[in-house]
Amino acid sequence: MGVPGPAPDVTLEDVRNVVAESEQPGAPITAGEVADRLTCSTRAARATLRELTESGEFRTKQIDGTRVWWRPAERSTDDPNERNERNERADRDVSPGLEESDRQREDDRPLAERILETVPVGIGVVAADGTIVQGNERLFERLPCPDGSCEPDDVDGWTLYDADGEPISSDDRPWERVFDTGEPVADYECQVERADGERRWRSITATPIAGEGGDDLVVLSIDDITDRKERERQLRREHDQTEKLLETAPIAIAVQTADRETIRANQRAQEAFGLSEEEFRDNPVDTGDWKIYDEDGTLLDSSETTSARAMKTGEPVLDEELVFEPPDGDRLHFRVNTAPVYGPDGDLERIVTAAKDITELKARERQLEQRKAELETELSEILGRISDAFYALDEEWRYTHLNEQAVAILDRSREDLLGRPVWETIPDAVEPFFREQYQTAMETQEPVSFEIEAATFDAWLEFAVYPSESGLSVYFRDISERKAYEQQLEASNERLEQFAYAASHDLQEPLRMVTSYLQLLERRYADDLDDDAEEFIDFAVDGAERMREMIDGLLEYSRVETQGDPLEPVDLNDLLADVREDLRVRIEESDADIEAEDLPRVDGDASQLRQVFQNLLTNAIQYSGDDPPRVRVSAERAGDRWEVSVRDEGVGIDPDDQDRIFEVFQRLHSREDHPGTGIGLSLCRRIVERHGGEIRVDSEPDEGTTFSFTLPAVGTGAAGDD
Repeated sequence: MGVPGPAPDVTLEDVRNVVAESEQPGAPITAGEVADRLTCSTRAARATLRELTESGEFRTKQIDGTRVWWRPAERSTDDPNERNERNERADRDVSPGLEESDRQREDDRPLAERILETVPVGIGVVAADGTIVQGNERLFERLPCPDGSCEPDDVDGWTLYDADGEPISSDDRPWERVFDTGEPVADYECQVERADGERRWRSITATPIAGEGGDDLVVLSIDDITDRKERERQLRREHDQTEKLLETAPIAIAVQTADRETIRANQRAQEAFGLSEEEFRDNPVDTGDWKIYDEDGTLLDSSETTSARAMKTGEPVLDEELVFEPPDGDRLHFRVNTAPVYGPDGDLERIVTAAKDITELKARERQLEQRKAELETELSEILGRISDAFYALDEEWRYTHLNEQAVAILDRSREDLLGRPVWETIPDAVEPFFREQYQTAMETQEPVSFEIEAATFDAWLEFAVYPSESGLSVYFRDISERKAYEQQLEASNERLEQFAYAASHDLQEPLRMVTSYLQLLERRYADDLDDDAEEFIDFAVDGAERMREMIDGLLEYSRVETQGDPLEPVDLNDLLADVREDLRVRIEESDADIEAEDLPRVDGDASQLRQVFQNLLTNAIQYSGDDPPRVRVSAERAGDRWEVSVRDEGVGIDPDDQDRIFEVFQRLHSREDHPGTGIGLSLCRRIVERHGGEIRVDSEPDEGTTFSFTLPAVGTGAAGDD
């Protein structure tokens, strides 16, 4: 729709004559009535009426969503006051007519129109020329120009703004989309600008309908959603603030639902427990495979944990010292606080647990207790037997004892060191760091451990500092070899990453070049090549393409663990439908019949499970033999898992070959008979194992093949570590 303007066949005089011919001079008239009498478009009539209004010849007013015009009774006068009085009197004179017209329209209006006036949203009907042919009061209250700066009953004058405050192009406005596509547009959110400059949010729904004369119309529903958007903004802000608090908190924090499902674990919690957020969900610490002991070493069951007690009593559980033992790892000590969170209706919504890792503190306590008990009786023996370098300092930081290892590393004689402050023997470059560590140990009376690269000694040293009331006992060792190994390991990992990049780019680029030049050679010298040469070129191109496919497959195989998505509930029915659509052409060409039972929902990576189904169905079709493929997909519950089976009636697999079909690049048939990279089943096994499952094959030659694999049922945590 363009900018409205008078049509060339409608003149100002035409409209004046229509108004003059009205039965009652000064009576209101609509643009539609003028259009009917002049046999022109409503848009053209409205444009001409506007021009007469702007010149002061006509007056206009909005009545219940309908705009009317009238021509005030004229009286020659040059007095401005008299003209104003005349216009005011004209308004009063026309009001009875308008009121009578209103009453008549109210009596004649259909029930649907009266209902429109009671609904809390703006509703109107827009014609293809931009005219609002009908609308309730709420519609005009929600228009972008309530002050009359544009004609509100013509949508061409409306300006909408997007979330960034930028004007939306006219073609993207919802009613224009409907006129253009014939499809409805629902809940289109945008901003409009009021007369005072304030931007308000609107939700617009546009639906196509046909008018009585067959004209295309659009029904608009406009709702003011400013308050809702503000609430959403505030909620987002509160959510962001909560996230910042969680991530910056110096302690582990986890949030559970009323069903004790972990829905949030901050970074400190993940680091402290050695679990990812997904692993917290799949194998909850307080209800999964972990064991929890109280401070006295008593094993707690799931009903005795802090979260269970907080749920039961409705009161916080504070300052509990607990020991957490993972299925395969060292025990972790935490000081735990748990509190229930209730909603406005009084129902339990969340359980929040905050835990401070005191594992190192407990270890130090045990070390100190043991050292205190044994120090006097075993100190001399210990000092003589320890393999680490050792020296002791008194309260004035002076050397009181050094063993041979310490003398060797410090490269100073024992006589030169004894009785001297340690600061005099430490290089200036690192002295402040040592002083801070030693003073911390003395002030807190807690052990301190640290590593430092000592350039003076050309070595990495690891220190363990144990304080006492009389000074410090310092154990240290040369860890240069370990550091070198760590650096080598880091370099090795970097090389592995570089290899992955090379495999995906650097190795494939030469292959693409070989293929391109071979194909160029074939095209440019086609007339000069004999059949053998062309065949050789085809072999080379095919070999390069197979090499590229093998590299792609190997990369895909290697990325199963590192590039996978978190395990989430997956509907296998929907997933299988997607795979069948992907294979539709192959299914139709082979006349394959694929039947599937009702499949379950599992915890999985949808993208990877899709690869498993696609590989197995492709194999079933490819190795069907001479008969059309017949494939059946089923599932059976097995404890906390589902066993999914894909059975075909194809050529089968010899039992002697069944152990190696899951190995990378293992093929049982030639590429001429059955193309492929030989990595598909290897990829299937790796994906299934990532989901904590197993895959197996049952087959006999010419008897068909059944591949069965297990996947974790939803919510059982059977996937294990992801």
